Amino acid sequence: MSSRRISQSISPTSTDVEALRGPFAAKGANDPVILELRTALKEGTPEWLPKLDEKVELTVERLEEIKTSAAFRRSIIEALPAGAGRDKALAQLAQTAETIDEMLSELNGVGAFGAGV
Repeated sequence: MSSRRISQSISPTSTDVEALRGPFAAKGANDPVILELRTALKEGTPEWLPKLDEKVELTVERLEEIKTSAAFRRSIIEALPAGAGRDKALAQLAQTAETIDEMLSELNGVGAFGAGV
């Protein structure tokens, strides 16, 4: 006994083709989504952070600002597909969070016990 094959198809119009392919078209550096992403990452970073060095003293407020920015960046990076770049960025953010938590803990310890030793 032979089996039957049933096939249905549709021929798209040029408008259909544009609607179906449009969101997936490679636009390179000028892609509006990429530009929005770059803008969001830039605006999500405190203005003063690129100038941070060992001579700058950080307050609890500044550490919290970095922590908020790191969480925002993490939410974007976690949406990326698995890969070395994603893993490296998440590892850096984990180190940032750990450092901030240590510094906040030390500041809270000083606040609870006075000026420290």
